[in-house]
Amino acid sequence: MARHIVLSVQLLVMMHQITMAQASPLSLQDCIDVALSNNYELRVAQIGVQLADRDIVSSRSGWLPQVNSSFSFGKYVQGERTALEDVPVGVDSTGKYIYQQRNVTYEQTERNSYSASVSLDQHIYDFGRTGNMIRQAKAYRQYQEHSLFNTRNLVIANVSDKYFELLKAIKLQHVYEEAVKHAEENLAYNQTMLDVGLKSQAEIFQAKVNLGNRRTELINQVNRIELAKAALNSAMGQNPAADIEIAEDMPKPIFPAYNFDQAVDIALENNDRLKAVQSEVQATEYAIRSAKARYAPSIGARVSYNRNNDDISRVYSTKLDEDFTATIGAGINLNIFNGLADKAEIERQKLNNEMALEKLNEEKRILIANIREYFLLLKAFEDLMQINQENLEAYQENLRLQTEKRRVGSGTELEVMTAQVDVIQAQETLVRAEHDAKIYRAYLEAALGIIGRESE
Repeated sequence: MARHIVLSVQLLVMMHQITMAQASPLSLQDCIDVALSNNYELRVAQIGVQLADRDIVSSRSGWLPQVNSSFSFGKYVQGERTALEDVPVGVDSTGKYIYQQRNVTYEQTERNSYSASVSLDQHIYDFGRTGNMIRQAKAYRQYQEHSLFNTRNLVIANVSDKYFELLKAIKLQHVYEEAVKHAEENLAYNQTMLDVGLKSQAEIFQAKVNLGNRRTELINQVNRIELAKAALNSAMGQNPAADIEIAEDMPKPIFPAYNFDQAVDIALENNDRLKAVQSEVQATEYAIRSAKARYAPSIGARVSYNRNNDDISRVYSTKLDEDFTATIGAGINLNIFNGLADKAEIERQKLNNEMALEKLNEEKRILIANIREYFLLLKAFEDLMQINQENLEAYQENLRLQTEKRRVGSGTELEVMTAQVDVIQAQETLVRAEHDAKIYRAYLEAALGIIGRESE
């Protein structure tokens, strides 16, 4: 039986591996979808919204009637006792009782006690205190909702970051593979020239060192790819050791069509972090109003029905019009003095409001500064890509010329190797600039609150 279980597990593992092998490479949107399903912080933010919904329900309870009931049973026992009491001992000529103090002994007495009651209390008006508590709860719910959206934006930006980092690592691997290929060709060429006596052994050693350096770069880059895969898996909420493949995905231009001022306007309108803090400011304003309403009276009504008897059949009978007491009425409750607690609460809420306003202003400053930084970086990457694209073409042409000069005997091995290094460095710079620009474009859109909108 145990062997069958082991074989079944092995079969399932093999089927999973085959499925993973046959699965198509993940696009950027595929990675984002996985992350949105698995991300821990996103699930916590969703729970925060649900808790805020419950707070709204709790705040509304102040307007609903409060119904309470109580049922009790007891036994009253009084032991034997002697008491000095006025006891009638006769009647005088006028017919009045004559009393004298005598010790009176009472035997032990016992009796049951049963009671049942139900009451209804209805809040009528408290001059805005409950209403502002409800508004405060709703504002806090908006805060949680915008925090959820902001977390979602950051998750998408983080996944985009790790996705383009992996893509950059793969592209750089191709660059280093090409460099290894050139180094191998150089070594083969020098070995051929050595055989015919046109090259020295020192040039062979130089070519071998160059090949070793290029292979080392390639090995290191392969390791960087594995690290980038682990980082992407972690961003998606998966096992970092899971084997994944990605497909190059660039659904939109690298550089935005809007300028800095337009971007700031978009961010001030859409940034969910900013909206969350604005909702926090509103919540503190409603809290101040609610605290001030403590000085005002509250109006309420009460209805109660009670039954109390030593006979349980009279307490819990269906004859509700017998053996009962009932009250109905309304009242006004005015708090005159409670040790300055109300004043302290108002001051505390005002301070909370001041902190929220300062936080809002600071968030705006940080947001605008981040957008400015992203625009400067994107502009730098745009210029860098254009320059290095031109440089790459020139370096490739120079490499062709130096290779040809070496072939006809007018060029040196050093000139060829230098030209190859120039080509590799230009390719590296171009790959890094292109993918870093994509990363900062993702963070820019997250700051603007528009990342992922086209996929919704």
